[in-house]
Amino acid sequence: MVTFTQGGLQHEDALLTHRYGRADDRDVLLKTALTPTGAKLLRREAEVYDRIGGRQASAGRMIGFRAAQSPVCLMVTRRGVPVSRCDPAPRLDDVQLGRAARDLFGALAFLADLGFAHRAVSADTVFWDGRRVELHGFGHVEPLGPSEALAGSALGTPTGLPAGDVPDVQAAAHLLLRLAIGSPGGGTPAALVAELAEVDADLAQALEPAFHATGGHAVSPGEIRDRLWRSRPKPPPPGHVPEERRDPAAPPRRPSPGQAPPHATPQASPQAARAETRPRSAVRDRRLAAEEGGRAEFRELRRRQREFRQSRRIAAEPPRARVQASPVAPSGTAPDGPPPGSAGVLLLFLLLGVLAVALIVTAVLLVR
Repeated sequence: MVTFTQGGLQHEDALLTHRYGRADDRDVLLKTALTPTGAKLLRREAEVYDRIGGRQASAGRMIGFRAAQSPVCLMVTRRGVPVSRCDPAPRLDDVQLGRAARDLFGALAFLADLGFAHRAVSADTVFWDGRRVELHGFGHVEPLGPSEALAGSALGTPTGLPAGDVPDVQAAAHLLLRLAIGSPGGGTPAALVAELAEVDADLAQALEPAFHATGGHAVSPGEIRDRLWRSRPKPPPPGHVPEERRDPAAPPRRPSPGQAPPHATPQASPQAARAETRPRSAVRDRRLAAEEGGRAEFRELRRRQREFRQSRRIAAEPPRARVQASPVAPSGTAPDGPPPGSAGVLLLFLLLGVLAVALIVTAVLLVR
């Protein structure tokens, strides 16, 4: 079931009518022949779609073809509308241009591999949906080789229309320039290349042979397609070694599970990187200072505790052992001993130390 919106896009020329609608949740284009020549075009186009067989994503698919009764009709899927029907005129950036160029020349190269030239690349046969382009208008195709092999088919039957004299690659390059600057360009091939280079220098360099494709400078769509892909190389995988630097006789090197890729530089952990770049706040500085002060007081308390335990051990020793262990006192003097009440003083120091530790721990917890 095909649906067409009221006031939707439709137009006609001397040979065909074109209506843009939807069928089964897909955008479709319905072409209807107005003349016998238009019927020949649709028969040829239907045969091209049958040879493509849906294998080219930038060429659409045939949904239905009616040739047994008049008028002859052809329905195909579509992506967007013709560039000439876009309002406002599209003006693509470098990323969109690169994708459109690969799609367009990919479709032309696929058609050339089937043995045909398009011969009608223009703003009327290239569709744009805001993201990708699609090639249409296959009723004007011409065989690249001898036409005897097409005898008896619609593609071997001349349409009577004048053959296009502009190579497909040149017509496609002109269309991409129009998508780049928003209007058709003019001038010599060198001037057109320079104009495209202002938008995308790599694309202009890849398409330069296509702009000079006349005057004996023949170039195939496949050559331009390959140049386009080389102009947008993919980044090498990690640890990749260029071919010119690799020993041909050496087997491919594989890093061990714990070994870093070649030429890799050690990297800090994410936590360390964040710690290095994160500014230190005043609250954090106060907390660190309080922790350091608490650790210092705790070390001092431990030192006092060790001294207290040592003094207790000395006090608990027998008198004979203490006399032997103590240095000899001068004659007439008694050996030094702990002053009276020293045990009570030491116990008091111990209790004060425990209280100080409790206060320090409480302060650290409050600061955090």
